[in-house]
Amino acid sequence: MTMEHPLSLRPRRLAISSFIAFWTVACGGSVAPDTSVGPGVASAQEVEGWTAELEAESATSRPLGPVGFGTLSQDDITVLLQDGNVRIKVVPLAEWAIRLTAPDTYNRLNSYKVARGKEILDRASRAGERGWPLVLFVTYFSRAVEESFEPNDLQIQTKGFLFRPLDILPVTPDFTRERLRQQDTQIALYLFPPEIDLDLPTTVAYGGERSSRWDGIRSILDSELAQAHSRAGAGTESDETAP
Repeated sequence: MTMEHPLSLRPRRLAISSFIAFWTVACGGSVAPDTSVGPGVASAQEVEGWTAELEAESATSRPLGPVGFGTLSQDDITVLLQDGNVRIKVVPLAEWAIRLTAPDTYNRLNSYKVARGKEILDRASRAGERGWPLVLFVTYFSRAVEESFEPNDLQIQTKGFLFRPLDILPVTPDFTRERLRQQDTQIALYLFPPEIDLDLPTTVAYGGERSSRWDGIRSILDSELAQAHSRAGAGTESDETAP
C-alpha cells in the first residue's frame, strides 16, 4: 500500500515569481523538444547558494565522479512519461548523476542549479526543509494544437511513500499558463524533499502514467562511474609520464 508522505500534505503552490528567460525564444515562447537550452555556464563560486558540498550534506548521495570525464547524454538519464498528447521528460539534477554526463551537458544542467541556487534554498526553506532539496529538470511537450498539463500531478514514489513537489520554479516564461501550443515545450525546476533516495527503487508518476526507468538508469550510472574513474586515472598517468 502506498501512503502519501506527510511532507506532501503541506499546502502546495506553483511558484509564479517573475523570471527573465536566459535565451530568446521564437514562436511565442516555444522551443524545440530536444533543444539544449540553458542559462549558461557559471561556477558555484560566482553565485551564492549551490555548492557540491552543500548538496552532498543535504541529500542521500552516491560518491561523486570526477568532473569532465563523463560521456552520457541527457537522454541517458531521462525518465520519459506519455500522458495522452503530453510528453513529460524528467531529469534528476542530483550532482552524482549529472556529473557522469558529457562535459557540455553537465555544464548546462548544473548551471540551472547554480544560477538559481539561492532561490532554490529559499523556496525549500519556506516549505520547511533545511539544506539542498532534490531538484528535477522537467519538460512538458506536445505536438497537438492545444493541450493542458497539471504541474502538481508529477509525483515520486519510493520506500512506500508518495512525494509531491515542495515547490515549482518555472524556467520558460509561459510555464504558469499550464498550456501547450503545437510543438511547444514548457520547462520548470521541481523541488522535492532531500530525503528521497534515488539509489532505491523509484517510480515517477504523472496522472495515471508511471515509469520505473530510473532503476535501469542507476545501472547505467554505476557502469559510467567506473569508466569515468578509469579515464581520469589514465589521464593522470599520461600527465606524470609526459616529458
